[in-house]
Amino acid sequence: MEPGEHSPPTSPETDLMEIKTEKTPYSPSEPPKIHRLDESVVNRIAAGEVIQRPVSAIKELVENSLDAHSTSINVVVKDGGLKLIQVSDDGHGIRREDLPILCERHTTSKLTNYEDLQSIKSMGFRGEALASMTYVGHVTVTTITPGKLHGYRVSYRDGVMEYEPKPCAAVKGTQIMVCVNWTFEFICGLLV
Repeated sequence: MEPGEHSPPTSPETDLMEIKTEKTPYSPSEPPKIHRLDESVVNRIAAGEVIQRPVSAIKELVENSLDAHSTSINVVVKDGGLKLIQVSDDGHGIRREDLPILCERHTTSKLTNYEDLQSIKSMGFRGEALASMTYVGHVTVTTITPGKLHGYRVSYRDGVMEYEPKPCAAVKGTQIMVCVNWTFEFICGLLV
């Protein structure tokens, strides 16, 4: 039998099998130490579970636009989404007071308690997608809510707002721009 091949079960009554490998058996005096990963590493790995490919980010952003009751959604991508993803909509926008926590993990406007899951009608509700995008790229949000004279622009990285929201000119709704960095390409390479 060649290395790496499986031998048949040892007897008809058992499900045991032998696995042979080509590697030299590991025999140090002690096994490797288990340690906690740094939080930034954990967040980047978790981001790859939520946003596996550029199309995953686009899907999440479009669903957010639909949940905001948009009637018009514009999507722009550069290099297949590996460099830039931008989604603009004419939905209800995001309140200025919500911007500081917008891209934190597990923040959402879709539910407030577990029981809300019984009647939820929105596409997204977990509060993970935007946070995940900030771990694979730089996220800039421009938004205006109905009846306001100006909107706000703010940027996020690693789940954190980089500066206070700045007043700016804006058209109805929200624009989210994700400038992706090499991390996304790395994560995509791991998961594809």
